[in-house]
Amino acid sequence: VVSTQSTKAVVSTQSTGIGKTLKKRHNLGENVRLDMYAALRKWTKGLEGKPFNGGDTPNMADIEMWGMCSAFHGMPTWEDACKNTKIAAWYNRMEAHLNSRSSVGVVSANPTLIGT
Repeated sequence: VVSTQSTKAVVSTQSTGIGKTLKKRHNLGENVRLDMYAALRKWTKGLEGKPFNGGDTPNMADIEMWGMCSAFHGMPTWEDACKNTKIAAWYNRMEAHLNSRSSVGVVSANPTLIGT
């Protein structure tokens, strides 16, 4: 029988190793949130006043970026990203667009962003 404590130790060790590998592979700094903020700022700056990367409607890049952001939407990391970048406005436009095109709708995981 594997104890919870043993499992946590193994997962922690593996996560640390994976984190180091990813940092090296993607040339990330020690504080990866700063790298994330820089990437999100680059994305929003690239919009150049357009609502979406695709212009008036989202393109595949918008959809892929929305998917990546939705992976941590509603978590403290997302809240930090919204405080430190201008990503929330674009994300909310994407969510509204996707809701308007979906028969089931997209539900926000973060109620603090609804209506902003």
